[in-house]
Amino acid sequence: MKKLLNIILSAVLALCFTAGNVSVASAAAVQRNTKFTTVSEMQQKLGTTDPTMWSPIYVTEVENTYWTFSDQDHLGGTQISLDMAKNCYRNLEMLLDNGYTMDYKTLADYSEEYLGKKEGKPDTFYNVLKSCLGNPYLLNRPAAAVTATTYNGRDYSAVFDASYYLQNNPDLQGSIGNNPPELLRHFVETGINQGRAGNASFNLNAYILSVDTAIGNERAASAAYRSLGAGKPAPLAKYSYSPANYYGKYLNHYSVKAADTAADTSGETADGNENPGGIDPSTITDIDTQGPDGAEDNAPTVAKLVTGSYTANAGRSVYTNEPVSAAEANLRPIAVMMPTDTTAQPSYGISKADILYEIMEEGEISRQMAIIPNWKGMSRIGNLRSCRLYYLYAAKEWDPILIHFGGVAYMKGVINGADMNNLSGTYEYGVGGKAPGAGYFFRTSDRKAPHNAYISSSGIEKACVQQGYSLSLRAGYYNPSHFRFASGVNDLSGYSNAQSATSIDLSKIYPYSKTKFSYNAAQGVYMKSIHGKAQTDAINGKQISFANVIVQFTDWKKLDKKGYLGFDMLGTTEDGYYFTKGKCIHINWKKTSDYEPTRYYDDAGNEIQLNTGKTYIGVAQKGRDAIFD
Repeated sequence: MKKLLNIILSAVLALCFTAGNVSVASAAAVQRNTKFTTVSEMQQKLGTTDPTMWSPIYVTEVENTYWTFSDQDHLGGTQISLDMAKNCYRNLEMLLDNGYTMDYKTLADYSEEYLGKKEGKPDTFYNVLKSCLGNPYLLNRPAAAVTATTYNGRDYSAVFDASYYLQNNPDLQGSIGNNPPELLRHFVETGINQGRAGNASFNLNAYILSVDTAIGNERAASAAYRSLGAGKPAPLAKYSYSPANYYGKYLNHYSVKAADTAADTSGETADGNENPGGIDPSTITDIDTQGPDGAEDNAPTVAKLVTGSYTANAGRSVYTNEPVSAAEANLRPIAVMMPTDTTAQPSYGISKADILYEIMEEGEISRQMAIIPNWKGMSRIGNLRSCRLYYLYAAKEWDPILIHFGGVAYMKGVINGADMNNLSGTYEYGVGGKAPGAGYFFRTSDRKAPHNAYISSSGIEKACVQQGYSLSLRAGYYNPSHFRFASGVNDLSGYSNAQSATSIDLSKIYPYSKTKFSYNAAQGVYMKSIHGKAQTDAINGKQISFANVIVQFTDWKKLDKKGYLGFDMLGTTEDGYYFTKGKCIHINWKKTSDYEPTRYYDDAGNEIQLNTGKTYIGVAQKGRDAIFD
């Protein structure tokens, strides 16, 4: 074993030092070292058999730039694998020429942390990282040679038009102006990873979906995957975590060696490289769902291509049961991440939320997600804050366009799924990912960052056009069967165990925001307060209110030493409370899959009937209770 380790280390060091002689414009082959990560491998690496502690997927080694392993004894512990270092430096052409600056920075940051801890006590891994990070090719490589259509000799004319790029990115008009080569440099080095479109004809998201669908099917059918046997992880239907690599694939920038051109039965070349052939739409299968902690399920299926829009026939809102036009009924809602921070109040547009979620995050602070179906016509929405993984599962049942300002690493994979459409003002999961639509977010001077980030309704529309997102509800994802509404007024008089609840105090659940509700009998709604004051909308100054208030108790766990939380948004035996018309009953809730709506039942097993109007849903950590009278 020691001899084998020495051989591996020698190979790594050789790669690190010889890479300095590689030419940037080299046409050398790019090797995509696809490797399965099995259940047993993950259990061995993590030191635990708890399936909620890991995501059982396999990825290309070059993009698995670091692993974050957390077990009960080492919460938040970070390791960088030798395979990661080896493959990053083997793939210098792809790493450096195609938008991998963020991944290298991540490598450098985590390496610096490790090196700092080992200063004066070098071990073998310390020496490997030191050599890698000191590579002169990385530190001193010249700026790319760029023309109006080529970047380091690679032609981007099929996906880039300088006039289009300048016109659709107002922030570049002052900083770069009408300078085609520098606009192409910005597109390749920055714009691609931010989700900016290069021209009007190439739709990156549609291409990603087609590529990932075909790869998922190839991998599910491969002999290597079938040989894993019982308990095998679902194959990851993902060509790359970098948008730049999809451009490289589309533009045929990645060459393959002549010896590798013979394809095997899995649809890959003999050495595991992807077959650069076309996509067959007939290979598309059904939806691949994920568990509440972000782990893949065990079904070897991949994302379904949505080919049409859902057409709502009812003249009443699925959110509130109020009358709506056909256009309103078929418009996809937005799911907006909004803060509860004192200095961030009041929010713009929160009163337009038909559904408002509130869930705890790290630091004993809660956050809100506003489901807004009628979102047109607002010049300022927000402020906007980052997202957490569990909000993605709450959002999915509404088929919304998620609006957020970054997120956390636990969102990786789920946020990039073909089913998720999101707009983010920065890297979508904090340490990486895209920033789709980032050019349409803006900051104001009336508040200090991070409480001054916003987007407008027109910005959302333009960003969705840029990203190729449908503004109409999508067939196959949207489920019209949500709440069950009462035909008249449900005052809970039919329940002998109904309790009086004219005030609802959730301060034990949300100790920072101290969320409370007071029942307004004249209007028949609950008025919401936070921090001891009425919670209002900055657009109209009105206090937000709800006809229905739901508290659902949920299994949860602390994920790491930073305090990031995980909530199990799927369940069949969980309970909570339903408040309406100044009364309350005990309820149970159930949700069995991503796009299946959460359903709420009384103690007799009957689905509860909500009153017409808006609904607040407080997802509460088990062990914390609501106070009401």
